[in-house]
Amino acid sequence: CYEAEIEEIDEENGTAAITFAGYGNAEVTPLLNLKPVEEGRKAKEDSGNKPMSKKEMIAQQREYKKKKALKKAQRIKELEQEREDQKVKWQQFNNRAYSKNKKGQVKRSIFASPESVTGKVGVGTCGIADKPMTQYQDTSKYNVRHLMPQ
Repeated sequence: CYEAEIEEIDEENGTAAITFAGYGNAEVTPLLNLKPVEEGRKAKEDSGNKPMSKKEMIAQQREYKKKKALKKAQRIKELEQEREDQKVKWQQFNNRAYSKNKKGQVKRSIFASPESVTGKVGVGTCGIADKPMTQYQDTSKYNVRHLMPQ
């Protein structure tokens, strides 16, 4: 919807010639597409005719920035609370799942870094204690030349 001024009405065809306010271009449009100006918009425009002083503008900007900062802080607080709720949910699930199956066992992550100096991270024994690290064999015996582009 754009504000426009009616220049001429053609009742035979049911159209009106209008000129858009602020743009200056003219158009012929059906009367069904026209709507009256909203009264709320009129009142706002009438009260907005007098220019605001610099102090009033600064005060209005300050108030706007305060509201915006409060809204942002509230949104961040809600996100933090949501993350915390998800974390607690996961911890409760993990505790229930572990306590049902593994009573009496010590919890150790298979992803934990080794405590010894010679321990390697990323190559392990899938959490099975006291087993040596996986040994890799030499792959030179495989002929992979046919896979390489020439």
